[in-house]
Amino acid sequence: MLLIYLIYFNNRNMSKQNQYIALLEKLLTHLKNAKLEYYKASDQAGSPEKKRFFNQQGLLRNRYFQETLIELQYFGMSSEDLVISRFNFDQLLISSIETLKATAIEKCIFADQTLLEIYTQLDSFEIKNLDLQKHVSNLEMAMSQNKEWVELILEKKRASY
Repeated sequence: MLLIYLIYFNNRNMSKQNQYIALLEKLLTHLKNAKLEYYKASDQAGSPEKKRFFNQQGLLRNRYFQETLIELQYFGMSSEDLVISRFNFDQLLISSIETLKATAIEKCIFADQTLLEIYTQLDSFEIKNLDLQKHVSNLEMAMSQNKEWVELILEKKRASY
């Protein structure tokens, strides 16, 4: 009976570990996409302040990407094993359609919302080396700043009509 319990417990832990790894892979994909959105927003930024902000946010998402990659390596995953090393045309198409008419700042907000959803899912796992709260806090701060700028843009558009 004890042997059956140990097998069940081991399989349950492996399943949870596989779910965790899959979620980290998903996080990597979205961190990479978010980083690119911020760099695109930086290219379109009208002021040096915004350009610097978007570049810094892109760098942060790159750092989070590297930290997540290290977390995956603790489970014996190599970068060659990961889905992110392959280009996913379906995902690119779907994300492009959803944000087709969005501004660069709005695309950054959408990317960060997706990241926050993934971080929320990660809360149920025992995290070894990621400082999730720091990541979430920085994402929320960036979203707040981006939403403020979107509101200013909308106000200017309304005032010009």
